[in-house]
Amino acid sequence: MSEDRPVRPMPPARTSPGPGPRPAPGLRPAPPIRAAAPSGGAQAPRAPRSKPDPNPMRLVLGLAGLASATALVTAMLPSVTPSPVADVQVVDTNTALGPAPSVVHVTNVVTLQVGQTAPPNSSVVIQPNPTPRVVVRTVTRQSGKP
Repeated sequence: MSEDRPVRPMPPARTSPGPGPRPAPGLRPAPPIRAAAPSGGAQAPRAPRSKPDPNPMRLVLGLAGLASATALVTAMLPSVTPSPVADVQVVDTNTALGPAPSVVHVTNVVTLQVGQTAPPNSSVVIQPNPTPRVVVRTVTRQSGKP
């Protein structure tokens, strides 16, 4: 049974690691990226797509920012600046009749006792009766106690 088999040579032994850091165990290095080989079935490279012009959007974004900043400043402005002084009216002292009389209204609230009457020329307000207080007692059937 001795047949001649081809003997495979052994790979060379590693004596030192390659240049650079070793990858962590379990992680493999990324495979190399292969370029498309120009062959008979290869496609021609595509023309680069034209990108949209960003300037109109930048203009719109700038105007929106300006409008919002104006709105914020306008909202805060009345609380910062003092209110304008109203026009001063000139009063002619020759037509003035004199100082206007000052009237002070005094309201006295008096609670009348039983049998008392109100003073003459006074307005009488009848105090409303308070709403009655209602107490609800619940009797349960299990215990029979409130």
